[in-house]
Amino acid sequence: HQDPDLCAAVPHLEKLINRDDLTIVTHSRMSVLIKHYGLTSSYYNIDENDFVLQAGKKYLQFYTTPYCHSPGAFVTYEPETKVLFSGDIFGGLEDSWHFLADEHYFRHIEGFHMAYMPSRDILNYALRKIESLDIDLIAPQHGSIIQRKYIAELIEKMKQMECGLYIDRKYSQDLMRTIEKLNNLQTEFEVSLDEIKHLKRGQDGDYFLTTLLMKPLMNELNQSGKVTTDCVLIQKKAFLFKEKFHHLGGDFNMTGELNFRGQNYVMFFNGDGMGKSMQGAGGALVMGTVLNSIMGRVSGPGRVLATSPEQWIKECYDEIQTLFLSFDGAMMFSGILGLVNEETGELLFINAEHPFLILYRNGKASFVDNELTMRKFGCPSELGFHLQKFQLQAGDVLIAGSDGKDDLNLKPGSQRPEINFDYSLILRQVEKTGGNLKPLVKSLYTVGEPTDDLSMIRVGFRESRNLSENTIPEALVYKLKISSFIRNKNYQKALELMEGDSEKQNAEVLMYRGYCLIRERRYLKSLKYLTRSLQLKPDYFSALKYAGMAHYFLGNYKKTEEYWSQAISLKSEDPFLNKRYPQLLNRLEKQKVLLGHKQLQE
Repeated sequence: HQDPDLCAAVPHLEKLINRDDLTIVTHSRMSVLIKHYGLTSSYYNIDENDFVLQAGKKYLQFYTTPYCHSPGAFVTYEPETKVLFSGDIFGGLEDSWHFLADEHYFRHIEGFHMAYMPSRDILNYALRKIESLDIDLIAPQHGSIIQRKYIAELIEKMKQMECGLYIDRKYSQDLMRTIEKLNNLQTEFEVSLDEIKHLKRGQDGDYFLTTLLMKPLMNELNQSGKVTTDCVLIQKKAFLFKEKFHHLGGDFNMTGELNFRGQNYVMFFNGDGMGKSMQGAGGALVMGTVLNSIMGRVSGPGRVLATSPEQWIKECYDEIQTLFLSFDGAMMFSGILGLVNEETGELLFINAEHPFLILYRNGKASFVDNELTMRKFGCPSELGFHLQKFQLQAGDVLIAGSDGKDDLNLKPGSQRPEINFDYSLILRQVEKTGGNLKPLVKSLYTVGEPTDDLSMIRVGFRESRNLSENTIPEALVYKLKISSFIRNKNYQKALELMEGDSEKQNAEVLMYRGYCLIRERRYLKSLKYLTRSLQLKPDYFSALKYAGMAHYFLGNYKKTEEYWSQAISLKSEDPFLNKRYPQLLNRLEKQKVLLGHKQLQE
């Protein structure tokens, strides 16, 4: 580093050596300071050269030891002879000096480290790097040569030292008071953190209870073989309660069957409550309650209604509107309420300020309605009631969905979100996926990131329906939520959603968990989940790739090569591995040449 005891004579050395190609090896944090000695040579900054130096047959490795005791401090390791040139670490300022250290060396260096190293944590960070190396000799710049037999015990003693004690006495009392204040603040912080965790558990409990209230209201009671219905509901608020995944929001789906004067109809409703999370869920609870109440009065085995379908929809609207108006603007609900005749395919529906109804016919998607005809439920309106009619053909598919399918962030994870304003985008995605719900949902998450609750109802008239392509299991919703947080670089939120016993989690969740920990730079912990993922699924490409990555960041290049070679055999076209794997092999080849084949095998 830049201290005069190391660098003051460098200008004289420059003159003595007198070569144009003379280069000073240092860290960029130090080169900006060393130049003030009046040096004229160029610099080889280790942090800009992969922390290695190849000089002829000599190969040196550098390891940073920041603030021990300067920002750009580092140690130098010569792997062929296994010598570590440790700089100030392991050095002392004693009058008595011996060339070789003995078992009592610690007491000769203790005072220097306590005075010049800023803290035990900083020193231990450096010592952990050093003890991972295979060292025969340590050569400090001012101190005795330490042989292998003394190294491990010496490091353990040094880890226990209290450092940063060289302070003028007149400041010591102020320092102690400051330390006491910091300790008190830490205690207050820990207490506050416990309170926050307690409040969060209570909040998640409230969310969970609300989801319990919602579930019996989300009735999908249609069993018609001629008019089929499938629903998807992915609420924005995702959380874990007692290690189980739940999601909460204001979207609502419901289907059922009615008989008007001997003709069977299928009822469907898709709606979106005003507000986020609990507020939206409150609206969905109200809507679910009133719709279930209405359907409970008019549907059931053998129940035939004397009224017309048109009149029934009008009465439904009046009842729902009256209820929501009573909240005086505090609760509103958009939605599409429709009836489809099983035999004729006649469609009757109202659209209360909801995204337009989509028709998928003969491979083309279009909007059934294209203008605002009614306001939201609960909104005083100048437009009044407006019933719409449309004739379906065999094979037609209708999709009613909330604005979550349109309001996509097209650049998830970027500092400036780009919200989609092209409302024909959903039509292109419907055509691309053949009007099937499962691939449609996956496609929307590929194109962008939903910024709101996402719900859709698919209504098929006299079609050959693929049930597996239109069923959205909760496991898929859970996966989409995790991937959503990851795409937005919110790794901590993703980890919160994956908390719990790893023994009960599948290989994919464990892989996501390990990946997020890598992005949080918690490499060692990430391996716990990635290795568990590979136990469940040995040929899992992503887990192999990220396990190798974690070992790479930990400096375990042989383990990295083992994982990446297996990953390459599974997926040879991966761009990341195609770039990094040859670099890794090159590094290992250098180690093989320098350390010898036998040592590499060990």
